[in-house]
Amino acid sequence: MFEIGKDYTREQIHRVCGGSKQAFLPTKNGKVVAVCLRPDLNPGAPDTIVCSSSAAARAAGRTLAAQTDPVPVFIRGATDKYRYAGDFTAAGSLTTPPDCAPYVVNSSFTLGQVSRVVKLKRVGNAK
Repeated sequence: MFEIGKDYTREQIHRVCGGSKQAFLPTKNGKVVAVCLRPDLNPGAPDTIVCSSSAAARAAGRTLAAQTDPVPVFIRGATDKYRYAGDFTAAGSLTTPPDCAPYVVNSSFTLGQVSRVVKLKRVGNAK
């Protein structure tokens, strides 16, 4: 399906996974189907995801934290190019400001803008 280290456009990711072409956690049928992250908002990616406090981000972060299915994770590089980092599953979720604080450092978010941090773990063989 996807090759680790190869770049994909949001259109290519959408064709394979479905969900929104704009959301950083696109969902389909009530599940997060991909993770598309910007390094300025998620400096700990792909190991951690910082979710803002917008309604859509809160809902998607909560969904991802609860699901057990692996999802492909992509990190944005050049405009509309996302490098595939591998498949990951949720390994934990933090919601209190003191717990989230270390993960917000070096992101473009303030602690007050964050609703959750989702920790991820790689599944399968990394190539």
